[in-house]
Amino acid sequence: MVHRPDLFRSVFGRVTLSALLVSLLSTLALFLVVQKIVHDDGRAMLAREVDTDLAGLADIYVSSGEGDLKDRIADRLSVDREDGERSWYLLADADGRPIAGNLPRWPAIAPEVSESRFVRLPDGDTMFARATQLGSGAQLLVGRSNYRGQALIARLVMAFAVAGAGIALFSLAAGHFAARRLRARVGVVNATFDAVRAGHITARAPGAAGHDELAELAANTNAMLDQVERLIEAQRTVSDQTAHEIRTPLMHLDTRILRAMESTADAELLRTLDQSRAEIRNVVRLLDSLLDIAGTQAMRGDLRGLADVDLTDIAESLADLYGASAEELGIGFHARITPGIRFRADAMQMTRLMSNLLDNAFKYVPSGGSVLLALTPGPHVIVQDDGPGIPPADRERIFERYVRLDGARGGGHGLGLSLARAIAERHALSLHVEDAAPGARFVVQPEDRDD
Repeated sequence: MVHRPDLFRSVFGRVTLSALLVSLLSTLALFLVVQKIVHDDGRAMLAREVDTDLAGLADIYVSSGEGDLKDRIADRLSVDREDGERSWYLLADADGRPIAGNLPRWPAIAPEVSESRFVRLPDGDTMFARATQLGSGAQLLVGRSNYRGQALIARLVMAFAVAGAGIALFSLAAGHFAARRLRARVGVVNATFDAVRAGHITARAPGAAGHDELAELAANTNAMLDQVERLIEAQRTVSDQTAHEIRTPLMHLDTRILRAMESTADAELLRTLDQSRAEIRNVVRLLDSLLDIAGTQAMRGDLRGLADVDLTDIAESLADLYGASAEELGIGFHARITPGIRFRADAMQMTRLMSNLLDNAFKYVPSGGSVLLALTPGPHVIVQDDGPGIPPADRERIFERYVRLDGARGGGHGLGLSLARAIAERHALSLHVEDAAPGARFVVQPEDRDD
């Protein structure tokens, strides 16, 4: 089973967060655009109102003089506006000293260029004002508050905040829903790979009949698994055919040599023919071992052909067999076998696994030494001897084909441990060697997998 990544490591989580981020940024961008439009429109309205009032007061100054202008400013200041906005007026001399109006001093605004802009007042208020020069060096300023614009901006902020939160929640929910659907469809493909890895080689990903990218992924997955299954079957067929095509002529040759031996009394010829027969049997054993290794490796993870077997019974049978051989060789043999251990496996292959490890131990342990066979739940199989041991540099190399260390008793092709590891891996087990101090300890145990 594949671990599900966290939100920030998951592609679907990042897609959901990206959708959320895009919606928030889009909302913010829209708010900034609307705010700019409202601000510019409000400023234009204020400018028209201020300019109209300023132009009217300037005409009064030109037509009626300063006294009448002061009266009109006073009249305007005495009127309370129904819209709640405030007005500011200031008539000042050439030096900026107030003559009339409700501003105590001339603000930082240039009348000589008829400047207009927002000005912050000492009491914290902000007004939009325009200033201009009148005849005789007098200066006139007219200002308006922007409470309505500020209130509108505040309402816009609140509206966009609420709308942004709603859009964010909707985007998050929609993204989460879409991501869940995508994750479920990808999870089906991953589950198919998990099933194949667990041995169900015929498992296939559903949903390949659709027309989107994930359906294409499922179709490609199924096509690949079909090809893998065909390759496995082809390898098995080739192995079987190769074994038959090579073994059969060798057996015929052995039979013809045997007949030749029966028809001659020449001792030298008989010895030569007997050596030839031994070489033929040696080649057949080598061929069988190589085919067994290749076939077993091809079936790695394939549960077909496996059944619930009694490992205890297999280990006890081997213990009886090797116990008798140990007595003849002067080797102490000990067995510690837990009863009732069952495992889904190929009984013949598990027998070969344990027997190959025992054969290896008996090859290297000297007379007077000892060999241990242990079986515990897990299953854990241990074959230990007190022979010369295996150097650390060779503890992985010994599982390669044709590797034989010095000091072995008897012949062999160096394929026994390679076959033992292939059998272990075919059953989701691991095989490694440890230092037994003295000697070597071969350990078979379940593989460590990330579930």
